[in-house]
Amino acid sequence: MKRALEKLGCAPVLEAADGIAAQEVLCRHADVALVLTDITMPRMDGLELLRWGREAVPGAVWIVLSGVETFDSAVAAIRLGAFDFLPKSPHSEELAVAVRNALERRQLLAERERLYLELQRKVHELEQTSEALRRDLQRAEVIQRALLPHSPPPMEGYCIQAVYRPGQHVGGDLYDVVRLGERHLAFYLADATGHGVTSAMLSVLFKQRLVLVDATSGLPLSPAAVLDAVNRSICEAHAAPGLFLTAVFGLLDTSNASLTVASAGHPPVLHLRAGRETRLVRRTGPALGLAHDAQYHEEHLQIAAGDRILLYTDGLVPSGTERDLHRLQQVLAEQRSSVQDILAQLHDAAQGAERDDVTVLLLDAHAGASWFDNGAEGRAAAASRAPRTEQDVVFYGEADEAAWLALRGRATWMQSDVFHETGQAVLAAQRPLVLDLSACEFMDSTCLGTVHELVARGGVTLVGVAPGVHALFEELSMGDVLATVRRDAPAAPELYAIGAGSSQAAVQQRILQAHEALSSLSTRNREEFRDVVESLRGDQQAGGGHG
Repeated sequence: MKRALEKLGCAPVLEAADGIAAQEVLCRHADVALVLTDITMPRMDGLELLRWGREAVPGAVWIVLSGVETFDSAVAAIRLGAFDFLPKSPHSEELAVAVRNALERRQLLAERERLYLELQRKVHELEQTSEALRRDLQRAEVIQRALLPHSPPPMEGYCIQAVYRPGQHVGGDLYDVVRLGERHLAFYLADATGHGVTSAMLSVLFKQRLVLVDATSGLPLSPAAVLDAVNRSICEAHAAPGLFLTAVFGLLDTSNASLTVASAGHPPVLHLRAGRETRLVRRTGPALGLAHDAQYHEEHLQIAAGDRILLYTDGLVPSGTERDLHRLQQVLAEQRSSVQDILAQLHDAAQGAERDDVTVLLLDAHAGASWFDNGAEGRAAAASRAPRTEQDVVFYGEADEAAWLALRGRATWMQSDVFHETGQAVLAAQRPLVLDLSACEFMDSTCLGTVHELVARGGVTLVGVAPGVHALFEELSMGDVLATVRRDAPAAPELYAIGAGSSQAAVQQRILQAHEALSSLSTRNREEFRDVVESLRGDQQAGGGHG
């Protein structure tokens, strides 16, 4: 048998007189590819050896040798996991086929295992990438909302309402209402093509290139001039095909109640005139970013008391048919119909799972309360309906005067990265930030250091600091943090949970930076956190800066 195997190219071929001896050989050579064993042997038979070997040498393939009198035992061996059995003594051709098939099976099993492990690795990488993208989009949403107006400007004899709802975390819709001097009120809506990050970046480019006032005279530019200038600027900034925006711009002169409107490929503006037929202001020029030499015209409207002006993006009436426009006019004409009523009757009823971005702006020619709803509460309400877990620690919300971040329960290094990055995004957008610690029972040193880093940037106020957390601030000489604590906390907006999911490298870097920040505050802190900082720095250097 040994000589036959060697002729087949198997080398080296190891021998053992019985099951016990085979155990010793296999323990010394765990990489054995193929085991041929008789069933009847002294001290330990082939079946017992097989039972042991399936656990001890899982990479080996087994073939049993059986005589007529042990045929039933050979069948039992197959049930135990043997690949094949051969009658004693096998012909060379039988042996060659069985050995070749057994080794091929072993190779296939090894390849399957390799592919399975590779698939697991790829799935893990995709999960990490997906989580990183989700967190990036979540933080991009924070930044994009900071570009939207939060408080309506003062206006006598008029009130304005606006609702903004992105279809995803970020969207391509953008709006603003700006007071220009004592007489003029400028407002606009823009809608970038597509959805998600691409459209959001295009809308940011639009806002960046928008100029409302003549640099020489200081007077408001006409709507046509505004659209003409921003169109040329966008065309010069990119030449990518298929990227464009629609926009509508209005300039209201409150001294004589005249409104000038220019529309760059945007859905019709509705002018509901009290007691008269509704007027539609259709596009007065092409969409922005399509043609460098595009020309824009203007429509002039006279606003009477009780009139209503409605601007909206195409997410409100995606089809844009005359029938839908007529339905929109009916809803607008309904007495006391608000922007939220319009959204509920048209957008929410028509949209399915794939929701489009939608923004609606309503100007009423009468005194009343003005407000902007940028969707933070709506998203918070949706989040509040989702199942909450005990791991929810970091929460976010928007108020008119500031963005809010809250830590609840026990805040540790596991939430520090998402807490830090969200706070940094708010401050980078130059929005005031309120840190609500009213429900925070405990903060570890990483979270404490992160709070110090955020406060050091400026624009941060702490509210609801419990005595235990306040004592930690005092113990670690966090004087700058203590100076920002307010006792008279304003009412918090509704907050929604932000999930943690940072990579190991990001968390490790966050822990190091937080402890470095604490170490810089006092000699006592430096001594207390020295070992932690040195250990983290050593780990980072050993890993080449990667986790």
